[in-house]
Amino acid sequence: MAGMQTSPLLLLLETATAVCSVAVCRGTEILALQTSKMEREHASMLTVYIREVMALAGFNLRDLDAVVVSKGPGSYTGLRIGVAAAKGICFTLNKPLIAVDTHLAMAAQYNLEYGADLNVDDVLVPVIDARRMEVYGAAFNRKLDYRVPVCAEVLHPGSFITDISSRHVFFGDGAAKCTEIFSGNPSVRIDKHFNLSASGLLLPSNTAWLKREFADTAYFEPYYLKEFVAKLKSSSR
Repeated sequence: MAGMQTSPLLLLLETATAVCSVAVCRGTEILALQTSKMEREHASMLTVYIREVMALAGFNLRDLDAVVVSKGPGSYTGLRIGVAAAKGICFTLNKPLIAVDTHLAMAAQYNLEYGADLNVDDVLVPVIDARRMEVYGAAFNRKLDYRVPVCAEVLHPGSFITDISSRHVFFGDGAAKCTEIFSGNPSVRIDKHFNLSASGLLLPSNTAWLKREFADTAYFEPYYLKEFVAKLKSSSR
């Protein structure tokens, strides 16, 4: 397989939330990145972004060493679109598939972008908006080890708090829900400005590549965490 002795050329697909983002990287260097400015553009923009980042990076899909996808949990529709695209490329071109936990990707991106402003013992708490006061969340230390595994949580004042002596930084599109819940808690910081992108997949995917942790392309499915429940439109009389 090409690239086994050098830094891998990876296509990164992030569609687990309302944002559609695609990047191509050589090892830990992002060569090209495209992220939607509008929400829920996965179906219309994913293949466009894939073509654009490959062109910007100066490669074609056959040059790839692997395809990386954010596996969830998150948006049911977004995950299905991202995983279908990743599997299609892998099947067609006989490339391995790397699946990365979405919350791990979020923590890795936050650590990368804001690490200089964080304390060594800070706890990173990426949260994805779910229904009502529920989020999909997890907690990590600065080394990106899980402190609290991924779970669906109806928020309460003790949610994801692992140690009252450490600051807990909540971020992601579920962070706005946390503001009132943790109001007055000095060990909690809420960051409502974090923007998820495919760059979060960069470090976890390279680690997976080195360890040869590939998903079974034929049987891999997104990690939904909870069953999909369709929203019914109210009938008008």
